[in-house]
Amino acid sequence: MESDHTAHSHDDGGNVDRTCPQCGEASVTTFWHHDRFRYGTGDSAVDLPVDLPVRRCASCSFEFLDHEGERLRHEAVCRHLGVLTPAEVLGIRKRHGMARAKFARVTGFGEATLNRWENGLVIQNLANDRYLRLLDKPWVVSVLKSLSAPKLAQPQGPASSNLNKFRVLNVSEQQRRSQSGFRLRLAS
Repeated sequence: MESDHTAHSHDDGGNVDRTCPQCGEASVTTFWHHDRFRYGTGDSAVDLPVDLPVRRCASCSFEFLDHEGERLRHEAVCRHLGVLTPAEVLGIRKRHGMARAKFARVTGFGEATLNRWENGLVIQNLANDRYLRLLDKPWVVSVLKSLSAPKLAQPQGPASSNLNKFRVLNVSEQQRRSQSGFRLRLAS
């Protein structure tokens, strides 16, 4: 890890049960390390700053990053791209009190796609990010709910009432003969 300045130490205080993946001891403490990592390729690559919680085993001195460090890196990329973080995407759905399946039905997103965004497996594109931001507005979700609600069948009156709904075209005998030669055939 490249450091911009000296890391500062911080003990978890035992709030989280951590064991060392190297020796298995439960004597892991945390210190914060200011890091920069490269994102992108070629001329568009940038160095993004992030403060990472480095775990250190007091027994064997092994230092490592865990899921929290990966989450913080992912969030740094989201901020750089100007899109919502996974926690923010999840927060939108949770504020509406919907399970992922229902949110998917209402919004038109796939359940698997929502899962990937909420868990930081992929980052949504700008168009979907803008749509997600609109979904944070209760009235938008209300409109979508009404659009996704099952439509009830319209009551049908007597058959004669349907006559006014369709216009009948007068087809001449010559038009009927020319159209009768038309047949759909399988492509060869």
